[in-house]
Amino acid sequence: MRLYLKLLYLPIFYVSTKNINNKIIKNIDIPSCKNCVYFKPSYFDKDFSSSLTKCHKFGTKNIINDEINYDYADSCRNDNNKCGIEGKFFEKENNINLKILIHKLISSLPYIILVSSLILSFLVNIYITKNN
Repeated sequence: MRLYLKLLYLPIFYVSTKNINNKIIKNIDIPSCKNCVYFKPSYFDKDFSSSLTKCHKFGTKNIINDEINYDYADSCRNDNNKCGIEGKFFEKENNINLKILIHKLISSLPYIILVSSLILSFLVNIYITKNN
């Protein structure tokens, strides 16, 4: 019975491993923006690589108030005068894990503050009722 099962699954295993070796993935050798030093995630979005991320390599300075408005990362990659599809100005971020951790902490800050406030108010309420 076991030999029958092995012979039954052998063609499925062969087909699945054969497809893995013959993959053709477009842009596989092109670097991702999220791994670039100029990539700045939006802290209002929990997703590290959302469509709201900015590229701090390209932007426009407001001459009245000196504020710099950075371009969106996806628009920079679609513009050949900027980074383009190939990522001409890509510089590898060496601390990508730290960058992701900081993003997760900052984007979760409103929830952390809310939960902390609720816990603190609960503890204060217990303390007040216990001492009365």
